[in-house]
Amino acid sequence: MSVEVKQNISLAQYTTIKIGGPAKFFIEAEREDEIIEAVKYAKEKSLPVFILGGGSNILVSDQGYDGLIIKILNTKCRIPASPAGRLDAKVECGAGCPLAKVVSESVKYGLTGLEWAAGIPGTIGGAVAGNAGAFGASMAEIVERVEVLDTEEINADEDAKVESYESGECRFGYRDSVFKQNPNLIILSCALRLKKGDGKKSQQMVADIMQQRKALQPYDLPSSGSFFKNADTNREKLLADFKEDTGKEAKGGVIPAGYLIDRLGLRGKKIGGVMISERHGNFIVNIGNAKAEDVIILASLIKQKVRNHFGIQLKEEVRMVGF
Repeated sequence: MSVEVKQNISLAQYTTIKIGGPAKFFIEAEREDEIIEAVKYAKEKSLPVFILGGGSNILVSDQGYDGLIIKILNTKCRIPASPAGRLDAKVECGAGCPLAKVVSESVKYGLTGLEWAAGIPGTIGGAVAGNAGAFGASMAEIVERVEVLDTEEINADEDAKVESYESGECRFGYRDSVFKQNPNLIILSCALRLKKGDGKKSQQMVADIMQQRKALQPYDLPSSGSFFKNADTNREKLLADFKEDTGKEAKGGVIPAGYLIDRLGLRGKKIGGVMISERHGNFIVNIGNAKAEDVIILASLIKQKVRNHFGIQLKEEVRMVGF
């Protein structure tokens, strides 16, 4: 094999919350042929496969992953020259490219439409799969095309074909997409369509968003990012309370999960080595020697209290790996 197969590799070092047991098998792959080779190896040994990007938005079991982890290393970010007169431009990204790099490169070239992603950890592949979003914007609005491999179509005897998904075929939803629903689809790369704008204005937007994130989110402690999805509700009293407390309308009846957790006074609640962040109620942070079991117990407590008090069932945004 052209790729190295490693065994019993601790996954805690590859996750932003710094929690997780070992991967039974672990392969780092950059090129398409390396990814195909890794998938073929997994099929030969009847191993489940999980694609790892930047390690945010996931929680790995203390027992680890009894299969093959493929760590995507394609970090290319290219902005081809755009024809004169066009008001938009394409950004081509490898799935392993850090989202932060895509933001900085697009702003450097005077493109606008991705400033909202400043400060969001992880890779562009993960952002597309989870339809990452903030400040009322999301990946769904800027993804033009996604190149994928379907592991079901990879076998030992034939060359795998790369499939192209246009934006409308990605089935984007709230923190969701066809790629998240179907784990057989491996994102290789994507093309984004951004508008041409004012570079200085975009740089200022990025700086303002970063300052806002640092003030409100726990950048000083490891976390997986926002733990729960925001909640839909038609409870008029709760919607009125939200408006009174925040001065904002709950668009479409969607209430931030962090607001519900704050209302219950749960910030700072600790179990084992984890805690609900004192800065933001929807972040569970690692305060030292944390285990995935601690996170699960604390998350279950949050869900129970929110359900009992508000009648709302919170759903995890974070993906569970190896459970």
